[in-house]
Amino acid sequence: MSTEPPLGEGVVRAGESFGIGNEFTGVQVRKVWTRQGERLELYVPKRGYHILLDAMQLEIIAAQDPANFSKLFAIQLGAEEPTTEEGGA
Repeated sequence: MSTEPPLGEGVVRAGESFGIGNEFTGVQVRKVWTRQGERLELYVPKRGYHILLDAMQLEIIAAQDPANFSKLFAIQLGAEEPTTEEGGA
Protein backbone atom coordinates (compact mmCIF):
# COMPACT_ATOMS: atom_id res chain seq x y z
CA MET A 1 0.00 0.00 0.00
CA SER A 2 2.38 2.72 1.20
CA THR A 3 5.78 2.85 2.79
CA GLU A 4 6.18 2.20 6.49
CA PRO A 5 6.22 5.30 8.70
CA PRO A 6 9.67 6.18 10.01
CA LEU A 7 10.65 5.06 13.50
CA GLY A 8 9.70 7.82 15.92
CA GLU A 9 11.81 9.13 18.74
CA GLY A 10 12.37 6.47 21.40
CA VAL A 11 11.14 3.60 19.21
CA VAL A 12 13.60 0.70 19.23
CA ARG A 13 11.81 -1.50 16.69
CA ALA A 14 8.45 -1.78 14.98
CA GLY A 15 6.17 -4.46 13.65
CA GLU A 16 4.54 -4.40 10.24
CA SER A 17 1.87 -1.75 9.84
CA PHE A 18 -1.62 -2.18 8.47
CA GLY A 19 -4.09 0.44 7.36
CA ILE A 20 -7.66 1.30 8.23
CA GLY A 21 -9.49 3.84 6.12
CA ASN A 22 -12.72 5.19 4.74
CA GLU A 23 -13.75 8.01 2.43
CA PHE A 24 -12.68 10.62 4.99
CA THR A 25 -9.28 9.47 6.26
CA GLY A 26 -6.75 6.68 6.56
CA VAL A 27 -4.70 5.54 9.54
CA GLN A 28 -1.69 3.24 9.73
CA VAL A 29 -1.43 1.09 12.87
CA ARG A 30 1.49 -0.94 14.17
CA LYS A 31 2.96 -2.32 17.36
CA VAL A 32 6.24 -0.72 18.37
CA TRP A 33 8.73 -1.33 21.14
CA THR A 34 10.26 1.55 23.08
CA ARG A 35 12.71 1.68 25.97
CA GLN A 36 9.62 1.99 28.21
CA GLY A 37 7.80 -1.02 26.74
CA GLU A 38 5.29 -1.92 24.05
CA ARG A 39 3.05 0.70 22.45
CA LEU A 40 0.45 0.87 19.72
CA GLU A 41 1.37 3.49 17.15
CA LEU A 42 -1.29 5.36 15.19
CA TYR A 43 -0.13 7.41 12.19
CA VAL A 44 -2.24 9.55 9.86
CA PRO A 45 -0.10 10.15 6.75
CA LYS A 46 -2.48 12.73 5.24
CA ARG A 47 -2.14 15.04 8.26
CA GLY A 48 1.14 13.90 9.79
CA TYR A 49 -0.56 13.07 13.11
CA HIS A 50 1.27 10.48 15.20
CA ILE A 51 0.69 9.01 18.66
CA LEU A 52 2.04 6.13 20.74
CA LEU A 53 -0.41 4.58 23.21
CA ASP A 54 0.47 2.16 26.01
CA ALA A 55 -1.81 -0.55 27.40
CA MET A 56 -3.25 1.69 30.15
CA GLN A 57 -4.15 4.42 27.65
CA LEU A 58 -5.78 1.86 25.36
CA GLU A 59 -7.79 0.48 28.28
CA ILE A 60 -9.09 3.99 29.04
CA ILE A 61 -10.09 4.46 25.38
CA ALA A 62 -11.83 1.08 25.28
CA ALA A 63 -13.88 2.01 28.35
CA GLN A 64 -15.32 5.16 26.73
CA ASP A 65 -18.91 5.57 25.66
CA PRO A 66 -19.00 6.08 21.86
CA ALA A 67 -20.85 9.39 22.41
CA ASN A 68 -17.63 10.82 23.87
CA PHE A 69 -15.95 10.33 20.49
CA SER A 70 -18.79 12.19 18.76
CA LYS A 71 -17.95 15.22 20.93
CA LEU A 72 -14.27 14.95 20.00
CA PHE A 73 -15.18 14.77 16.30
CA ALA A 74 -17.31 17.89 16.62
CA ILE A 75 -14.49 19.79 18.32
CA GLN A 76 -11.85 18.60 15.81
CA LEU A 77 -14.06 19.57 12.86
CA GLY A 78 -14.83 22.98 14.37
CA ALA A 79 -18.54 22.33 14.92
CA GLU A 80 -18.20 22.81 18.68
CA GLU A 81 -15.86 24.89 20.78
CA PRO A 82 -13.78 23.04 23.38
CA THR A 83 -14.93 23.77 26.91
CA THR A 84 -12.75 24.38 29.92
CA GLU A 85 -13.74 23.38 33.38
CA GLU A 86 -11.54 26.02 34.98
CA GLY A 87 -13.40 29.01 36.34
CA GLY A 88 -16.82 27.66 35.41
CA ALA A 89 -16.54 28.92 31.82
